[in-house]
Amino acid sequence: MMEQIRFGLKSLAVVQVRIKPMQNRSRLASRLAPGRLRKDSHAQFPGATAPIATAEEAYLDRLLVARLLLPTSLPGIYARGVAFTQLMEGLEHYITRLERTEGTFVLRCPPVLPRSTVEKCAQLLGCLCCFTEGTAEQEALMAVVDAGELPHREISDVVMAPAACYYVYPYLTGTLPAAGKTTDIENWCYRREPSLNPLRMRSFRMREFVYAGTPEQALGFRDSGIERAQEFLTSIGLNATLTSTDAQACKFELRIPIASQERLTAVIASSYHQDHFGRLFEIHTPDDALAHTACLAFGMERLALALLAEHGLQLRNWPAPLQELLSLR
Repeated sequence: MMEQIRFGLKSLAVVQVRIKPMQNRSRLASRLAPGRLRKDSHAQFPGATAPIATAEEAYLDRLLVARLLLPTSLPGIYARGVAFTQLMEGLEHYITRLERTEGTFVLRCPPVLPRSTVEKCAQLLGCLCCFTEGTAEQEALMAVVDAGELPHREISDVVMAPAACYYVYPYLTGTLPAAGKTTDIENWCYRREPSLNPLRMRSFRMREFVYAGTPEQALGFRDSGIERAQEFLTSIGLNATLTSTDAQACKFELRIPIASQERLTAVIASSYHQDHFGRLFEIHTPDDALAHTACLAFGMERLALALLAEHGLQLRNWPAPLQELLSLR
């Protein structure tokens, strides 16, 4: 039987609201309303004086005008409109059909997790995930941590999750079954990267399949994950470039031109962590060796944005087989 653990709300409802103009809004925030990024919108929206600077900003403008994304007063934070939510749900169901097996351990967690867990996974991230000051202060903090010291600040005992998989490893502590263990985790993640690039949101969802087992099993999961991911992208009409991101060839990304043909964006990654998390969280194989881990990670919003860029912003105009595949009709 498939094991399941769910914490908190499984999903968040998106409510469409009418936002009234506010006084003294920053120039950046004023550009986030639908149409305000366009050069021909300046007369209608006073204060939106800056023209579009990048292809990513132009794509964001189209998404806002189509109400696929809904603006807030901050860059990088968007509500999801009706059609975008429908597309995300279709992707989730399709990925479940492809990747979840009978023995998969299913985990759904809140968007915050204990700071101690993040500090164990990556000490610097544990500090930065609850850090709200500016760039200069952040660089000073990084220098302190690099020197082997923890900053003397009063910070919360919970942090916003920087990666979905960090929730998984504490539940794997102990001895694994001989076949290893696969965990299906989807979670909201946070990165402090404010911009008008919709491909780099500050709050987004990651769907990950995390495997723990022997070195051979984990490497096999990483390699087969790359193949399955390529087949998945082909099935939804996306062509990707496979790229290794490190000298040891532990992590591979599938990248797609979305807003710009010149700049590729990673939409899926398949990584081999060696025994890093096995050592940190005391995860062992049946012969008492440290377990090795690997993960296959889907960037959910990026996949949706890639599909919209490729097939158009009107879901009803997409090819009928694709609509059937993603339960859009």
